[in-house]
Amino acid sequence: MRIRVLLVGLMCFLAAVGVSAQAVPRPVTPQDLADPDGQFVEINGASVYYRVRGPQDGPPVLLLHGFLGSTVSWDETLGILADAGYRAVAFDRPPFGLSDKRPELDYSLEAQAAVTAGLMDELGIESAALVGHSQGGAVVAQFALAYPGRAEKLVFVAGAVGLRQEDYGADAQDTGQMFGFMDDAAPNPNSPLARLALRALFTSGFTRDLLERSMNNSDRMTPAMLERSAAFFRLPGWEAGLLAFARDGDLRGIEAERLAGVETPALLVWGEADRFVPVSVGERLRDVLPNATWIVYPDVGHILMLEAGEQFHADLLAFLGGT
Repeated sequence: MRIRVLLVGLMCFLAAVGVSAQAVPRPVTPQDLADPDGQFVEINGASVYYRVRGPQDGPPVLLLHGFLGSTVSWDETLGILADAGYRAVAFDRPPFGLSDKRPELDYSLEAQAAVTAGLMDELGIESAALVGHSQGGAVVAQFALAYPGRAEKLVFVAGAVGLRQEDYGADAQDTGQMFGFMDDAAPNPNSPLARLALRALFTSGFTRDLLERSMNNSDRMTPAMLERSAAFFRLPGWEAGLLAFARDGDLRGIEAERLAGVETPALLVWGEADRFVPVSVGERLRDVLPNATWIVYPDVGHILMLEAGEQFHADLLAFLGGT
């Protein structure tokens, strides 16, 4: 079922039975959950959490996580890039992870690309290679169009660029619609009932199920990873931020055809068993980009950097080091 349909139904039920929508105090702050290498900076009026590894003068690589992801998605990648001499930067795209979640902020693709450029400015990075996983790939695509001179290389890791309902086939009523297709009207982020309904939907069981469905082999998912990935749901205001993201964002991403004139070298890496952003999405992007390298991993799902980490990081380093 569609996320917004579920929200509306839950809101109606809660209103009918007269459930109180008062917020439950949460003592946890973003600073409490920050990593030893994590920092906060204000970009375009939003507090943005980021992590930097590697030498200051190393070639910069920006890592953009996907929907409901965070810098946790790049734990291993940060270290591998740093060890290879790169200046690796991962950040939580608002409203996810430890970054700002205020509903009055703009969470559109354009705004997300602007935050990316703003973080580069703050770190003194004129241009960089950009790596985007899932919906982070949509931001990378938007960045390539809006700031063409600042993208040295593009990496789409199961990039959600131009999702279509037909990409999901038999899964259209299941995985595809849960991830990428939502109704036009989003509940008001400031509605207490909408927030309460969202809390009822996004339980710890939902988070575990989402991660398990993202991988073809979920044995790589550890309790520690699950706990760190769910930190987003421990912070005050995550409900309003996610509702505002649904208001402004588009999980389907821009149409792939818009990238036909982007000549920046691009690496497209996909898992053949990806249920969330199927291979057909990558094939369209591959056929559009004039300077694309295409790699598919058999029997691998959506979170390639975890499920096929050794091969993925080898391919990433080879691409970044190539001319």
